[in-house]
This record gives sequence, C-alpha cells and structure tokens, in this order.
Amino acid sequence: MGELMAGFDELPKVRRGPLPSLYAALRRRAPQVAAARPDGEGPLHVSYRGQEARVAWDDELGQFAWHSGRSGQIGSDVEKAAELIAWALGARTGPAASG
Repeated sequence: MGELMAGFDELPKVRRGPLPSLYAALRRRAPQVAAARPDGEGPLHVSYRGQEARVAWDDELGQFAWHSGRSGQIGSDVEKAAELIAWALGARTGPAASG
C-alpha cells in the first residue's frame, strides 16, 4: 500500500488562489484572450488584439484590480472578472467566443 501512495508525491501541485483561478476562468470564458500564467505573487498579464493590461489581486480589498493598462477595481467574482476583462479588451465571451 505504501508503494501506491508514494506515487501521489510525484503528481504536479495544483496552485490555488485568486490569480490562478482568474487565469483558468479566462481560458474558459474568453480563450482568444492571451493570458500569461501568474508566477508567484506577480500580476496576470492579459492581451487581445494590441490591447494589454495587468490584473492583480488586492488583498486589502479582497478583489481583483487593474494593475496597469487601465484603472479601477474589477470585483471579487472570478467568472465576472474574466468577462469584464475580456470585454474591456474588446474580446467576445461565452460559448461562441472561440469560434
């Protein structure tokens, strides 16, 4: 039994947190938006057709906010934030977004 359990130590670690969750939501909601995976605590870089921005998680406010490229708060709901980011960059969202 110990040999079977040892294999789980080799599985890749899943990063949880606001920015990795936002990255995943952007991949689902607006796959045409280019998004660089967040590295550590840095902001998420997003772009679409020449429009670029960075999105960060504000711990004090408990919500996403534009880090550069735009200004203001985005909100705390991951799915809504993904849609707002896509909309702000001029990208479509929803089921027909990738086609």
